[in-house]
Amino acid sequence: MNDKARLLMDDARVMTLAVSDNDIPWSSPVYFVCHDNRFYFFSNENSRHINYAKNQKTVSASIFQDSDRIDLIFGFQMSGVLEKVSKKTLHLTVVRKYVSKFSFLKQIFGSQIIENKQFFLEKFKSHLYCFCPGDVFLSDNSQAKDQTTGKRRTIELNKIA
Repeated sequence: MNDKARLLMDDARVMTLAVSDNDIPWSSPVYFVCHDNRFYFFSNENSRHINYAKNQKTVSASIFQDSDRIDLIFGFQMSGVLEKVSKKTLHLTVVRKYVSKFSFLKQIFGSQIIENKQFFLEKFKSHLYCFCPGDVFLSDNSQAKDQTTGKRRTIELNKIA
């Protein structure tokens, strides 16, 4: 199961963030890349999910593989914090990994996407953010005895192979 979980972290493309403000919930799908068991994505600092997250101590996120069978539902449900990434060496490492995962970006925009460290800000008005998970649950319906409730367990991402 650890191999399957690591593969999901590396191969899944969309993470859904869930935030709220004044009892108004909001969820946002974002393209992400996983690096050092943290989840990085680009967003506009004026977007609703970023603004709502500023007022929250914790937010939640989920990553699931796409499936049309209930017994194959597999993914992560997490709570944690959002941080804006400012460290330049980390930014470059993550951008390279992000562009490798989403190769269409380099095909469309060329090498400037990596060479120009302000590219995402200039082109998309987006900053790099990190979802830093605290509590992580792995849901794996294939392990469920009763297929209506599923199987969920707490995991530590750094212990996944």
